[in-house]
Amino acid sequence: MIEQGLAKLVQGTPAVAAIAATGGYLQVLPKDLKLPSWTHQMITEEAAYTFLNVVDLRRRRVQIDCYADDPDDCVALANAIDAVLSGYHGTLTDADSTVVQGIFQSTAIDFFDAASRSFRRALEYDVWFNQGT
Repeated sequence: MIEQGLAKLVQGTPAVAAIAATGGYLQVLPKDLKLPSWTHQMITEEAAYTFLNVVDLRRRRVQIDCYADDPDDCVALANAIDAVLSGYHGTLTDADSTVVQGIFQSTAIDFFDAASRSFRRALEYDVWFNQGT
């Protein structure tokens, strides 16, 4: 599954692991997790069709949320993740060996949660990949 492959790719990078000891959670951080960390989720996925069948090239919009107690750590984690994902192409190490044709950042936005006194930077990417057969 592409989700697993992207999480392994990002968290397996030494620059990311040096900032966030754990990360790559689907949508929600575990309760009481020490920050910084990060989550991912699918926003949309589009498939292309022809008159004969579905074309195996797909575009998925993925959101990565970086969390930290300190704004500098949040930005550093986001920058480290962006260095991995922006322009990436290759085969992921997920169970399907998903072939990624290209990953391109489309949006970045910052948030602050007053209740938890934590910072979040959301990064959105367009991921072009070949659907496994």
